[in-house]
Amino acid sequence: MTVRFLLPAVLAVSLFAGTYKARIEPYDAATISAEAAGRIVRLDPRDEMQVQNKVVIEIDHALDDIRLKNLRAKLKLLQEQIVLKQSQYDSIKKLKSQNRFTKDQYKTQLLGLKMQADDLRSAIAQLEDTINKKRFAVHGKYIKRFFVRRGEYVAPGVKLMRLEDHSGGRIVLYVDAKDRASLDDANITVEGSDGWHVEKAATTTDETYLSYYRVELVKKGDVSYGKVVTVRIER
Repeated sequence: MTVRFLLPAVLAVSLFAGTYKARIEPYDAATISAEAAGRIVRLDPRDEMQVQNKVVIEIDHALDDIRLKNLRAKLKLLQEQIVLKQSQYDSIKKLKSQNRFTKDQYKTQLLGLKMQADDLRSAIAQLEDTINKKRFAVHGKYIKRFFVRRGEYVAPGVKLMRLEDHSGGRIVLYVDAKDRASLDDANITVEGSDGWHVEKAATTTDETYLSYYRVELVKKGDVSYGKVVTVRIER
């Protein structure tokens, strides 16, 4: 499962010195993309625009499950062979009546079985990882939008859904040089709510909004998402 966290790209409009208009966005957001190919067998469109705590998307892994079951059965049988071969080797390795060639032969067979077991464990781990990448569980996140529907075939890299973290809010400002210089000692107020603080503040100007510095304010708890507020930086 590919998770790419994005911060809201919102240009705060400067009204006059120390005062900006900006929109309140979710605390964080993520775009979830497929890492394994397959047909979507679980997806309920009614889960959109709600906070969920469950598996919301599942890509078909029935054949993977069968293969995994077979690999585990093979590993179990191989482990039994290893136990038997180890017992045989232990019983002859100190016997003077057995020649070196026979002892080495048993040891080589034992090592070969152990290498096969390691290869099987690796194959099982890879298959388990593939299956896990076909199940997408959401834990306390808001599903903003599904980009696919049940029954669709998806390839690696295809966007599946957009998630938002509604545990708090974020405001992105682009402030002028004077406000950035006084930011550490300034009193920052957000219209209609308190509890906001600076989480990040750029020390160089923005690549897009030249001569302005990106500043991010955050607050945990309930906020009014999408609301345009006035932010004041008072020196």
